[in-house]
Amino acid sequence: MNTEENPKRPADRASWRSAGLAIGLGAVMMLIGACLLLVPVRTATAAARDFAAADTCAPGLRPRQEAQCLSSVPATVERSWKPGVRYTVEDIEVVRGDGTKQRLRMQWHSAERIVANGAEVRLVRWRGQVRSIAYGPGFARTAYTVENPYTAYAVPFGWGLGLLIIGPALVWIGCRQRWLSGRSRRAAPWQLVVPSVALTVLGVGVAVIAMTLDLRIEETLRWSVAAAALTVLCAGAVCLYKGLRGERDTIEVAPRRDDREHVFGAVLLGDRSGPAGTRRNAYLVVAPGVVAFTNDPTGAFRREPLPAGLVLERVRPLLASDPDAMDVAADQTSYVVAQCRDGEHEVLIAVRRNDMPWLVGALPQAEPGGVPADAPGR
Repeated sequence: MNTEENPKRPADRASWRSAGLAIGLGAVMMLIGACLLLVPVRTATAAARDFAAADTCAPGLRPRQEAQCLSSVPATVERSWKPGVRYTVEDIEVVRGDGTKQRLRMQWHSAERIVANGAEVRLVRWRGQVRSIAYGPGFARTAYTVENPYTAYAVPFGWGLGLLIIGPALVWIGCRQRWLSGRSRRAAPWQLVVPSVALTVLGVGVAVIAMTLDLRIEETLRWSVAAAALTVLCAGAVCLYKGLRGERDTIEVAPRRDDREHVFGAVLLGDRSGPAGTRRNAYLVVAPGVVAFTNDPTGAFRREPLPAGLVLERVRPLLASDPDAMDVAADQTSYVVAQCRDGEHEVLIAVRRNDMPWLVGALPQAEPGGVPADAPGR
């Protein structure tokens, strides 16, 4: 189980394949996002401007001319209901003066039972579709359908802006791991994690704002700018705190012990003694007097006890120079490493941060002179 550190060059720690995949995927996402913003969003916003500038149709217009102006038809609301479990829309069924019926899907914020059954309304049509209904005294109030030109931009805008923001996060991950990983010993340093998480959260946030709030594009842009400012402020505060605090080589973990048996995922870094060069074990069993690796999720069978002379030197972050560091970091970034020693051999065991107290409580601690400070399972 010799897993002595073997420092590698940055070029060896992040392969061209994984870095190129992240950079390429990020570039494609940014390209798609830009295309969505430049084509369908521009088309939708132009249609919204045309709708806002449209006048009421004059009598005697041809059908083609009437499509470009606002025509209204009297109707009566026969019934309204929520379609299934969806809460963002409400359907209403109206009956026109000639007896024909039409089912309209109204936007959630504009039709929360505000149009009662039997109410007289006017259907406002533009370019062949009912865009809104006028209701209330003097038909002074307006409720929009899902064909509202003011919000038609929302889906392409949400996807486009989200991809345009998340794309740079992937590009940064690829570039950081490929060319700048030698600047930090950590496999997942805060310089990599904080900007990537901030951009991803911002991208998802603005997409949700655009596609769920049924706002006009000016309002969505204001909310997006506010979300971006808040994200930058939080990310900057985290970066400042991390920068002032520095990268600590040792993590303080309080040991935990009880009379029960605990089984959790663990990785013996550098171990490829399983079939076809795979890892031999995937779980660790910790109990009073028992510290063993196993491949059984229940921990009841096929146990391989750790060496009797194994002592814990310290708990530290996963380093880029650790064996299998990239695989472990990609699988679960919350892994931390128990740096142990068995005589002259170094043994590195990676477990999740929440499980580490049980392992610390089960292993004897090595004092600075290398003498165990306590006994296993104490």
